[in-house]
Amino acid sequence: MANFTKASYRIISVLMTTIYLNTSLATANDEQIKQENAAFKEAVQAVKDKNYTDAIALFEEQAKLPRHDAQYNLAVLLNAGKGRPRNYVDALYWSWQAQLGGIEDAEDLASDIVDLLPPKVADEVRSRVGKTLESRIEASDVLAIPQFANFHLKILAEPNYGNAYIWHSIAAALSLPGSGDARDDAESQLDGKDLVTLQTRTQELFAKHNFKP
Repeated sequence: MANFTKASYRIISVLMTTIYLNTSLATANDEQIKQENAAFKEAVQAVKDKNYTDAIALFEEQAKLPRHDAQYNLAVLLNAGKGRPRNYVDALYWSWQAQLGGIEDAEDLASDIVDLLPPKVADEVRSRVGKTLESRIEASDVLAIPQFANFHLKILAEPNYGNAYIWHSIAAALSLPGSGDARDDAESQLDGKDLVTLQTRTQELFAKHNFKP
């Protein structure tokens, strides 16, 4: 019970501190944003009321938007086994997505969970996260681009600086915040002889997806 008291506090703190970052906000009207924020608050209130079944359903709906604070809260509930039976695999999947979306507490949660899973299972979850990000990119969700770059640095068992460089380069070309520095950091880890090949691949992907600043 003590462990879930801590989890509940995490959920409430995310409500107070997290800014909702979602591509849909660029086109959503004020009424849509109000509705989504109201649903998030409803989910948090359900946790306070110990109505975990409703809370987890509400958070899951928003996690798929994707809304990263909801992803984190969903991971907390799945990890605690509240509202549904405990599920470390899904909890890790959502916590990694939340981590990539900028929720700092999600990194600690993911670290705790990954230690409980066999390496093969953790790798399967990594693959699932990667495919989700690729699907978002295919759907023109530009915020998924730096997240996919960071996936190659922070989520993979061994960092892939080449792929991180490619996707941070694309993000930098689109003027996404912080991407220029992140691209340069990744480049500093690469052998100079690989840069032309990586830049050629970057150009191919940029053209393929028809990205526009």
